[in-house]
Amino acid sequence: MRRSGLLLVVVSALAGCGGDDAGGDPDARPADPAPDLDDRAAWVRVSLATYEGGGSTYITGNLISDPPLWPYDVEAIDGACRFATRQTDDCVPFCEWNQACVGGACVSPPLVRDAGTLSIDGGGSGGSIAVPFEDGFYQRFDQTLRFPPGATLTVSAPGADFAAFSFAAVAPAPLTLVGIDELRLRTGTPMTIRWQPADPGSRVRVTMGADLGHAFFRSVVVECDAPDEHGAITVPQHMVDRLADPQHWGCGDCFSQEVRRYRRARTTAGSVPLDLWLNQIASFYLYPER
Repeated sequence: MRRSGLLLVVVSALAGCGGDDAGGDPDARPADPAPDLDDRAAWVRVSLATYEGGGSTYITGNLISDPPLWPYDVEAIDGACRFATRQTDDCVPFCEWNQACVGGACVSPPLVRDAGTLSIDGGGSGGSIAVPFEDGFYQRFDQTLRFPPGATLTVSAPGADFAAFSFAAVAPAPLTLVGIDELRLRTGTPMTIRWQPADPGSRVRVTMGADLGHAFFRSVVVECDAPDEHGAITVPQHMVDRLADPQHWGCGDCFSQEVRRYRRARTTAGSVPLDLWLNQIASFYLYPER
């Protein structure tokens, strides 16, 4: 089931071989592993950001029981990556910011359901956080890093319109990108995103998209995924070339691109499959070379 990125605007979030944007020997990098892109539509995300002098905690919940709004044509996986192109239609009048024009009609994402107050419990590491269901959303931002790496977080809800659930996962280590300031988006060369491996058993997800029109749904999206210990993901040249096409871009500074180290747990709430994501987030800006 494909994702719906209603509450976390990440672009939230599609075989590298040969070539390297930073030079060096491309054959020194191990072969791209199979990505884990089997994301469920309903999820709870605890996103942690660590930076010099502090950090932050962002909690969102997309508890939906209907099919997600995902207006993309998704291509076959190539190496560690996949490419998706937004279906283009014209709607008059224009759709609302969170809608998509599908078949000439504005379509809204499914409603987020009320499962009661979310509880995020870190035990002796960071205490607990309550996230109520307010104005049709689950959302809380805290300008502190509430949970340290290695803490086991239990996320639960008592149930209401959406069934009760409880699951747990371990908070991943902070993510450090390598050489990101030298990264360039240019045609003719695959692009490699690197990080410092630091959390065996976790995974790293790269999500990039163009920014034309400041759209909630980006015109093209690249997602890549690999085990943390791999240390790098190379986006195939044919995907880079299409991502770099100027027709998909505006200023280039409107949306950041995202890399996250994550651990994930899965459960079922009633009959609805549900994912728990514990993320360490790093972001960067990227736009085509002109």
